[in-house]
Amino acid sequence: MAEEEKNIREVGFTVDAGLIQRLGYELVGRAETAVSELIKNAYDADATVVDVDFIDSNIKGGTLIVSDNGVGMTEDQLINGFMRISSADKIHNPISERFKRTKAGRKGIGRFATQRLGERLTIITQTKDSSTALKIIIDWNEYSIDKELSSITFPIEEVAKEKEEGTILTIENLRDSWTDAAIRRVYRYVLDLFQPDYLSDRSKKHNSAVQNENYFKANFTQSINGNTLSVLNDQVSIFDKSLAVLEGYIDNEHNGIITVKSDSLDLDDIIEIDYSKDEKKHLELKDVYFKIHYFIYNRPQYYKGKISNTELNKIQQVSTTASGVRLYRNGFRVLPYGEVTDDWTRIDRRRSSESGLVNVPMSNKNLFGFVEITDPTGNLFEETASREGLIENEAFRQLSDFINKSIVAARQRISEGITSFKEEESNEDDFIQRTIEKELSTKEKLQALKNLFDDESSEESQQESREESEEKREKREKQKAEGKRIVEEIRKELEEASMLRVLAGLGLSIGEFTHEIKQFQPAVYGHISKLQKQNLSHEGEAELKGLEKNFDSLFAYTGYFSATVSQNINREIEPVDILIVLDNFEQTISNDLKRNLIKFETDPWDFNVKTVPMHRSEWSSILFNLYTNAKKAIKRAKSEGKILVEVGIDGENVFVNFHDNGDGIPDENRHRIFNAFFTTSTPASFDAPRDEQMIGTGLGLKIVRDIIISYKGDICLATPKDGYVTCFRIEIPRLIE
Repeated sequence: MAEEEKNIREVGFTVDAGLIQRLGYELVGRAETAVSELIKNAYDADATVVDVDFIDSNIKGGTLIVSDNGVGMTEDQLINGFMRISSADKIHNPISERFKRTKAGRKGIGRFATQRLGERLTIITQTKDSSTALKIIIDWNEYSIDKELSSITFPIEEVAKEKEEGTILTIENLRDSWTDAAIRRVYRYVLDLFQPDYLSDRSKKHNSAVQNENYFKANFTQSINGNTLSVLNDQVSIFDKSLAVLEGYIDNEHNGIITVKSDSLDLDDIIEIDYSKDEKKHLELKDVYFKIHYFIYNRPQYYKGKISNTELNKIQQVSTTASGVRLYRNGFRVLPYGEVTDDWTRIDRRRSSESGLVNVPMSNKNLFGFVEITDPTGNLFEETASREGLIENEAFRQLSDFINKSIVAARQRISEGITSFKEEESNEDDFIQRTIEKELSTKEKLQALKNLFDDESSEESQQESREESEEKREKREKQKAEGKRIVEEIRKELEEASMLRVLAGLGLSIGEFTHEIKQFQPAVYGHISKLQKQNLSHEGEAELKGLEKNFDSLFAYTGYFSATVSQNINREIEPVDILIVLDNFEQTISNDLKRNLIKFETDPWDFNVKTVPMHRSEWSSILFNLYTNAKKAIKRAKSEGKILVEVGIDGENVFVNFHDNGDGIPDENRHRIFNAFFTTSTPASFDAPRDEQMIGTGLGLKIVRDIIISYKGDICLATPKDGYVTCFRIEIPRLIE
């Protein structure tokens, strides 16, 4: 036993000097990130001013000087802090001494950004209480492979103080050349390094970093051959010019709320982000806040005089380099989120997948936004070692999902606002209203527009325009206005046609799907019948019954839609017996009603309730839209759901009263529910199935209303019966036999 113990030895890790190359040049990917790390260190040292000077840096081998007026370092802090790899000082002391700032760094490797930038580093640091400064020169080339890291040392010497307190970093033999554009790019990034001070009060409570010149300021200069120029901010404040402002937060109970405000579009909406059965609340998130400014370019009329076309064009130019949604953690910006090529909110990808569904642009180019997350301990949102982004854990996924849903929900409200704006604008000119008849077909409108411009462009017309009287000029201006009116009506019809094409394509897909599914029905029930004859356990029998019920629901829906599609093949219309349609509909949704614990009742006041000739499938659209809206309202109300449908005859009309006991419709939204694109539904997640993303487009009630009006009927909100909250009343001319 004693002999065996003699062969036991203790060993530990040794460190090759090549590690410094890994921590510097290889780990810090971009020069902008490296400079920002040095700015963060100055901030952590309680500096209020940091001067960054690029000297002869237009070619490789130049010099970079970073000088701050922070508290400086003592000899102990220099040796055991700066010179210690992965030092724990900022973990043990996360709050700064003088200004009680929440420090940016935690890993203790940010200083190796100096190795990424240049070959040699000179540090001169002094504290307020010291009589001299400390100086150390580090030659990064000494850290080559096959050397023991601890064997490489550099002398520390005392020198005369260069300032009362602070640290000066001189980085020589720069590894990259720095063009004017590159310096301005890193300067703009440093300007955005700290969170805007107007985002929320949370940053003040946690003493997070904010953009405030009295709090912290970075000055950039460029010196070439002795000539020094200041790098100035060439961007102007544009946020007060935005068309709409989106603000949102997740509270301590993990509830998501957003607001959409626009004076021009008369929007001041509050939207709650709901969750489907398959989704959990954003349980990893709290203390999250965002503010996003939204612009539409080339449409100054939407802003109602708030901005000129020239200003809007300038903002569009800025959007090519400075738009997007930026992310700030504890007051500091986290790259690459919000960069030109980044799409961490997945809004660009969603835009491409939903092309044609909504009539307003919504991409990162339209957004100037900021997301604030407060996580002092770094337990939820931790930066990667390279400082290039956050570790994409569940908290990050939920954050991305919340911002994406919020932007999409806001887009629906903005789209509704723009649609209303266009309708109001088109009604302003009485002359136009009189001269353009709504019954004109698209083809006639195009021909009228062509004739108008043919008249305008003829040589005779041009000659007359030089000699025309005031009366003729007024007439010409009215003709131009008429032309604009025609263009606008055509545009609106094309938008509607585009959406109808999408829905028509979906209808064809449903037809194909139901046809294919029906082929499997005999085989499915055959297999179920065989399984029922097997000697199954009680648990197996219960599972089989559940499976059979699910297939019953599936085939009921496919049968219903198959019949509807078949009816559409025959384009002839016929009188519709509402009671028969309603009975078929109730059978179709019966399993869905059970799953959602909703009680469905019908109350026929009359028994010969037939409408004028219609397409039977149109009643499928009407009832399904009313039912899905009621179901969502009941879910939000968290009540025992019940729906009552009353049917009867009132004079020359058939009426249908559709009641539900959901959460109701707020007074401020009652006049908007039939507007195109208005919805209170929370958008589906980006990666949700396509059919889920189609739900909640804000077109359901618009389609219902269009169907009813096309038959000279009407739909409105009526007073609900006792025990119910909402009632839609439909009236359609009845069949007179």
